[in-house]
Amino acid sequence: MSLNKVLTLLFLVISNLICDELENLLYDLNKYSDKKNLNIDYKPTAMTVLYSSDLEVLGITTLGEALDFAAGIQTFKTTSLNSIVSVRGYTQPLNVLNEKIKYRINGISVYANYFENFPITLIERIEISRGNASTLYEQSGFVAVVDIITKDKNSVTFGTGSFDNRNFSLVLNQKIDEKWNLKFDTNYLKHNKKVDALSAITTVSDSFLTTFDRKKESLEGVENFSIGATLQNENFKISSRYIENKNQNNYGLSGLLDFDDSGYNKYKVISNEIEYTTFLNSNNILESKLGSIQNNYKLNTYLYKLEPNNLGIYNPHYKVDYTQRESYLSLLLKNSSFSSHKIEYGVYASITDIPKNKYYANSDNLTGFGLYFPQYNAYFPTQKELKEFSGDLGFINNEENKTNLSYFVSDTYDISENLTFLVNIGVDDYENYNKLLNFRLGSVYSSDNINIYKLSVSQANRNPSLIESSIVGHMQISQSSNLKAEQLQSVEFMYIYQQNDERFKTNFYLQKYKNAIDGRTNDYLLEYYNKSEDDDNYGLEIEYSKNFENRSKLLFTGSYNIFKYKNKDNSNIDINTPIVSKLTANIGYIYPINSSLSLSSYTRYYGKKEVLGDNEAIPEVVLFDLGAQYNISKNTKIFFNIKNIFDKDYYYFGRNTTDERMLREGRTWFTSFRYDF
Repeated sequence: MSLNKVLTLLFLVISNLICDELENLLYDLNKYSDKKNLNIDYKPTAMTVLYSSDLEVLGITTLGEALDFAAGIQTFKTTSLNSIVSVRGYTQPLNVLNEKIKYRINGISVYANYFENFPITLIERIEISRGNASTLYEQSGFVAVVDIITKDKNSVTFGTGSFDNRNFSLVLNQKIDEKWNLKFDTNYLKHNKKVDALSAITTVSDSFLTTFDRKKESLEGVENFSIGATLQNENFKISSRYIENKNQNNYGLSGLLDFDDSGYNKYKVISNEIEYTTFLNSNNILESKLGSIQNNYKLNTYLYKLEPNNLGIYNPHYKVDYTQRESYLSLLLKNSSFSSHKIEYGVYASITDIPKNKYYANSDNLTGFGLYFPQYNAYFPTQKELKEFSGDLGFINNEENKTNLSYFVSDTYDISENLTFLVNIGVDDYENYNKLLNFRLGSVYSSDNINIYKLSVSQANRNPSLIESSIVGHMQISQSSNLKAEQLQSVEFMYIYQQNDERFKTNFYLQKYKNAIDGRTNDYLLEYYNKSEDDDNYGLEIEYSKNFENRSKLLFTGSYNIFKYKNKDNSNIDINTPIVSKLTANIGYIYPINSSLSLSSYTRYYGKKEVLGDNEAIPEVVLFDLGAQYNISKNTKIFFNIKNIFDKDYYYFGRNTTDERMLREGRTWFTSFRYDF
């Protein structure tokens, strides 16, 4: 049966169900819920929950900064193509277009891009599931899932800070009538951040007659806007969100600093979803979702600047305009017919299409467009105007619609009041790829609700993305149609202690990455391929929090991993080194002076970072922030924060710099005003 017929049949089934007499959903959901539905501690997965009430006082203002606070996660920038989120030390600096973390806002997917500047002022809490979650969230949750839950209270926030930072956010929650509630949020952020880039590589070349005539700075300014709304009643949830992120090109597109300030990367995401939930009978709940996610990517860059000449040669100029859309239908049936079992059956069907696939350039080596110079084996522009490439010569060379199906079944079995087993099994049937088996076997044991022990064994797979498998080699990146699925195998043991106002969590894990998709140099092109060697990793994650009698609060997260990045096929260089810090720690302390004023300190430790070449490693660093929150009234608050008070110069890994380091921003400040109503 074709997918279109399947979707039509499922739509008719849902339509008939909508017409049925419905029970009171909230009442039934309360009866149906138990501790395993409501308490993440009784789920066999390594999950961290971060609350904005703590993050704001500590001076954490964005999603990227919040992820850094989670044990086992590090974030940093490289070139303009991406911002890296490393989970448990896992990084692939030569695969700059990897998509392995799933992001959701209020349960709605927002594609796989990293929305680092999404503001904490809109967020109530962040739920981070580390380790694979592909059996429940399809393949985009390969190494982690980040769930963002926005605030329920009405509020408006204005802020300003270093680099001419200007931001605004608004949250509205309104009851329209007895049945319908409206949830709305929007935000805007703009700054012109610049960072000294003394070790960056420029386009200056005497033999190539190229120049670089501006200050050596990494241009990291951003302009972000988002708006979202959800209309909900007892059975229906209708959601829509639009996100637009425009970022300057940081350390350049390919590691060469842009000589022109107009370079940028721009993402636009539009997501829409209709969710319908109903009781089929006293023992069965049906959750159905119909939606779409559309992601548009635009790039504008100049690779180098030529000296004025009489040859009619112009500066190379490149643009990309690419849109990928996924339309999906998801059905989940929850069955509680058996007293000790909770069984769930699900299917996720999607169609991926490419509405726009454009590449623009005024010279192109791949097609021989421009004036050929044999001494450089390259084509140079003879015009300023850009030529459009599309179809097989667009940004990717495969515009065919792709049909993907995922099936899963889950059984939560309560052996006793103290012991629970969980079995998740999923099968992915993606067009043009072999069927894949994902699974998670887990158990949770607690005899006193104070000490909780969890064990999980899992396997997840991820097929190559369209960009990895089909990108056209215009811009020194070559596609590979022979890629196969990556695989992540994990064993995790978790322990939780919680009593009164004290809480301790630790997680020990063993992981093996098989067939990792990476990059290697092939005739001056970066080619994607599956690595033959496995990447082994093990590590420890710790979380601790305590509320004291004086209303102060201590928060601690720390992690250690042994992951080393391997790449034996890249220009005959045997790379085997950690890229991110193996050891990290975060300590936050919030101290209320009185009912109006609270002070906070936030200390971050990053251990030594290795580099890919023969340069010295990036040394360990301790960063210290101070913050304050002042309550003008019950509903009016002012926040102030200073970052990096003692250490103004610290570095991230940067593959295409002369010493493979990238300087960060140094000491910065930020203040905001919030009114709750």
